[in-house]
Amino acid sequence: MAGETTVGRAVARCLATLGDLHPSTARAYRWALSDLAATRGDDQLADVLGGPALGLWLASPTAAGKEPSPASVRQRATAARGLVRFALDHRLLDAPTAESAVRTLRRPATPAVTRDTSAARLLLARAVGGRPYGVSHDVWVRFRAHALLLAETGAPERDLGRALLAEVAPDRSALTLAGARYAVGEPTRHALGAWLVAREELVGTLQGSPPPQLWVRAHPSTHPRTGVVAPVGMPITARGLRKAFQEVVDVLSGADPRLATCTVAHVRALARPATA
Repeated sequence: MAGETTVGRAVARCLATLGDLHPSTARAYRWALSDLAATRGDDQLADVLGGPALGLWLASPTAAGKEPSPASVRQRATAARGLVRFALDHRLLDAPTAESAVRTLRRPATPAVTRDTSAARLLLARAVGGRPYGVSHDVWVRFRAHALLLAETGAPERDLGRALLAEVAPDRSALTLAGARYAVGEPTRHALGAWLVAREELVGTLQGSPPPQLWVRAHPSTHPRTGVVAPVGMPITARGLRKAFQEVVDVLSGADPRLATCTVAHVRALARPATA
């Protein structure tokens, strides 16, 4: 009867019916619902789905003890909606409880992922200091401008990674990303100016017209599948920019382990809203 089964039993029954789903969707369901069962498996299904426990679980740490990414929260919400539908169809849940669960799971009601920004603040303080041993000058000034712009704009990596040189204000005091204009403070303005000087030298090594992108490669790289070499001065992708950020963080955390957990998402969480 509705309301008389546990989360663990309901999840087990639901997971046994995933054969008709796309393999990637089924994997996501198994990951999320197995986590829910591990966390609240002995609790009554109706109590969890109809109460505050559902919202708390959405933004709870992962099994590895890390804060979930927004994508992980969305995956959990999607899988939980599937569980609600299954439970309702199989009379494991009554309609009012199902409606309450759906309200919790409906964006933007899904709780925002909160991040401890203490490591990010330490990183920014370190970024305005001297270049660490083992990091080249060009990589360091790009990292510093990248980190400070993340903290100022809070822009997604896909937008910041696509930034064009022409979108930087002539006096370096603002940057336009995806149609939104962001004012930046003096430290960021100085860091951006230093990167533009380094960037000009890097793109000067290329033949032909310089690329319009703000971010370019500070050293050559080889594509892992094709073997094609991207020379210094060519544009760097958002993924490459994020990887380069993490590599510098890894170096810095050798001297200060408190920085080891810092990611671009933690730095982005420091941002204030766009000015226009």
